[in-house]
Amino acid sequence: MIRSPRLIILLLSLFLLEGCVTQKKEQFLKIGTGSRIDILGPRIQFTPAELPAGWVVEGMDYPKVLGSQNRIANLQHVNVNGIYATHIQNSTKDFIVARYTKANLLVTPYLSWMWNVSEHKGQHHPVRLLVGFYGGVPQSPPLNNNAFIWRGEKLPPFDRLLAIGFDDMALKRGNLYNMGQVKYYVQRGGIEQTHMWYREAVDLSLIYQRAWPQDQLSNTMITFVGMGSISSAQGGGISFANIRLAR
Repeated sequence: MIRSPRLIILLLSLFLLEGCVTQKKEQFLKIGTGSRIDILGPRIQFTPAELPAGWVVEGMDYPKVLGSQNRIANLQHVNVNGIYATHIQNSTKDFIVARYTKANLLVTPYLSWMWNVSEHKGQHHPVRLLVGFYGGVPQSPPLNNNAFIWRGEKLPPFDRLLAIGFDDMALKRGNLYNMGQVKYYVQRGGIEQTHMWYREAVDLSLIYQRAWPQDQLSNTMITFVGMGSISSAQGGGISFANIRLAR
C-alpha cells in the first residue's frame, strides 16, 4: 500500500500556525440550512483577482495554483464534452482547494459529484476529493462560531480527514485504506473508466463509521469539502462538477 501522509502533516501544521494579520473584512460564512448544500457548481469562478467566497487554498500560493502560459495550471475552468467543470492537475507539491461548510454529518450525509478522470500511473490517482470532519473524536474540544469565520487564509478546524479517490483497478471499488491519519476510500477505478463523465454519490456517515468506528457520529460536523492533490512525478488530473451535500 502506498502511504501518503505528507498532505495531512502539511495541513495540520498549517492549521496550528497563527494566521497573519489581514486587512480583509471578517465575515461569517452563510451556507444555509436547507436540504442541499452546493459546494461546487458552474457559478463558482476562481480568478486571479480573488478566491470565491468560502474557499481556501493551502499548500501552494493561490496565483501559482492558477498557473501561467508556460505550464499546465493546477486549477482551471474547463468545458469537457459540454459540461462546465473545475480541473485539478497534480503538482510537485501537495495542495488542497476546499470550501468551508458547517453541516451535521447525520443531517446531510450524502455527497454527490461528477468527475472525469485522466489516466494515471500507480495505485492511487494523485488527485482526489477531500472531506474534513470535526467533533467525532471524544477528545476534541467544542467549537464556537469564531471557528467558522472565513478569511480566505486557512482551512477550518478538522480532526478527521477522508480522501475519496480513483484507483488503478475497478475491483478495488469500496476499499478503505489507512494512510496515516488520512483514510482513503476508493469510489471507482480502472483505466477503462477514464476520460468519461460519471455521476457519483456516497453516504459519508457509512464511510465514517467504517473508518473511525469508535468516534461519536452524532457529534460529527462536516467542516469542509474540497479537492486535493499529492505530489507525484506521474501526471494526473481530474475535472470535477456539481459537488453537493444533501440529506
